[in-house]
Amino acid sequence: FVTPGKNQGGCGSCVAFGTVASVESKVKIARGAAYAVDLSEAHLFDCIARSQGRTCGGNTGGWWPGPAMDAFRDVGVTEEACYPYTAGDQNCSGRTADWASRVVKITGWTRLTSIAAMKEWIVGNGPVEACFTVYNDFYSYHSGVYKRTSNTVEGGHCVCVVGYDDAAQCWICKNSWGTSFGESGYFKIGYGQCGIDSEMMG
Repeated sequence: FVTPGKNQGGCGSCVAFGTVASVESKVKIARGAAYAVDLSEAHLFDCIARSQGRTCGGNTGGWWPGPAMDAFRDVGVTEEACYPYTAGDQNCSGRTADWASRVVKITGWTRLTSIAAMKEWIVGNGPVEACFTVYNDFYSYHSGVYKRTSNTVEGGHCVCVVGYDDAAQCWICKNSWGTSFGESGYFKIGYGQCGIDSEMMG
């Protein structure tokens, strides 16, 4: 029920990737695991985030999950085939003529603020989106459960949380840094680490 890993490249578009990943999984849960869905992060970031003044980097780099979820609800996001992703600041000009007839919308979203609610949502509804503080030791993650040892903050990052493991005391996350990162594009992060579970969006 989780779509293949993707790579945001050198652009602070992680919110688009985390949001799209969670919605793609929700579609597959609703339609069946074999249902093919591949939505356009470029549409969400280049068109909607950019219209809100967001860019790949600098003072306006990145975005927030709330506005991204609102966009999925109010506008919808078209298919990847209608607007393929290219890393870097792009004008909203790459969409096919029929993009609007090929959008996926959500009916709504909710902010989860307790670990119990997050686990309950993942079990009952599917993957969620979460953001956390990135410390420089995260870049060297390869496997196992990440627990920060560095005090050097690099910035923030948003991902799709696909599950959890109470025995290992961790969240299981789908990243957007390509399948060569971590465990084939995934990583595990300890409960309470780096603000990962301060809130999640379902």
